[in-house]
This record gives sequence, C-alpha cells and structure tokens, in this order.
Amino acid sequence: MSDATEQSGSDSTTEALQRGVVAHYEAQLARFGATARGMDWKDEASQELRFRVLCEVCDLEGLSLHDVGAGAGHLCDHLVKRGAHVDYTGSDLSPAMVASARSLHPGRRFEQQDLLADTGSEDWDVVLCSGLFFVKLGHSDAEWGGFVRAMLRCMFERSRRALAFNLISDRVDWKVDHLYYADAGEMLDFCRAELSRWVVLRHDYPLHEYSVYVYRDPPAGLG
Repeated sequence: MSDATEQSGSDSTTEALQRGVVAHYEAQLARFGATARGMDWKDEASQELRFRVLCEVCDLEGLSLHDVGAGAGHLCDHLVKRGAHVDYTGSDLSPAMVASARSLHPGRRFEQQDLLADTGSEDWDVVLCSGLFFVKLGHSDAEWGGFVRAMLRCMFERSRRALAFNLISDRVDWKVDHLYYADAGEMLDFCRAELSRWVVLRHDYPLHEYSVYVYRDPPAGLG
C-alpha cells in the first residue's frame, strides 16, 4: 500500500470518527439542552470536578487558554466562577454546540474548528480538553486510540506552556462498549516519548478516570 493510500485511509477513518462524535453529542444537546447531561455528563458535580482538576495544571492567571471540544462553554463558566482572569477561547466540531456556546457567552470567542485539519497560526499558553476522548462509539480501540494520539500531538504543538486532558481509566470493575478505556502507564509512556519529558498523571480524584498534564518546561517541583 502506498503512503498516499495509507494517508487517504487514515483521513477517511478520522472523518468517520468525527462525524459520529458530532452526531452523538448533538443528539444529547437536542435532548437535554445546554446542561451537563446535554454534554453527556452524569451531572454538574462531576463535570465541575473534572474542570477543577484540569485547571490545576498551572497558575492560569493572565494566560491564554483554549478549550478543545468546548461544547456549550461550561469550562468558561467555571473559570468565571473562580474569578480567574484568563483569555479564554473555545472550539468544537459541532456547529450546534458552537451556536449554543455563543448564545450563552456573548462576547466570548467560540469557533467551529478541526485542529487536525486546521494547523493555523494561532497558539495558546495552555490547551485544555475535557471528555473529548471518552466516547468511542462503535469504533475499535485501535482506531480511537490513533485518533486520541493524533489529537494530543496536535494540541501540544499548539500549546506554549502546557496541555491538560483526561481519559477513562482501564482499571475499572466493568466496561461499556461505546466508551474508551486507556491504560495510564501506556499514556504516560506515549506523552514522555512523543510530547515532553515533563508529565504529571493524576489518578487521585473520585472518578473512574485520570488527568494528564504535559509541560514545555519543568514546572515547580518537577525540575
């Protein structure tokens, strides 16, 4: 198989993944509105906990932050409630999600954007991503894992200081077919091998998942 054919197959798989994800989340939004359940979360409490953990990646005060898979912009609300002075922007593949975020947050910038296709010229101090990698739908672990790694490479490339994201842990008592469970050790190895040697993995909060911080330079305590 030629390189061009391999690339075409990869692009087709990614497009199919993205179409399925957009349809899934737009169905949730249509059913539950711009709520935590509309973002496919169990409740607001778990959504807020995820945001709090991800935002502990570093001192965000005065930094630019980009929210990948921003949905209806609830991370922006979280930052406002914290009183954080952050230059926030968000992006999502779903036009319905972007429209909802813009309606709820006038004056804030939300764009329909595919970071894998749009290399762009804009970078940010910090890139955050909450929950984007949880739902694989009917795709195989290999297909979804390839998408996750491609996105992480892209997001880290666009971050000047740090990247923070989360994944469902594979250390669970039972599994649901449409969710993606990621081995924490393998993810740590990937980040250190392909992104940066400065990595923190947090498995210390009461959800069946973990968060990962990847830094350009060693933060305090990691030097």
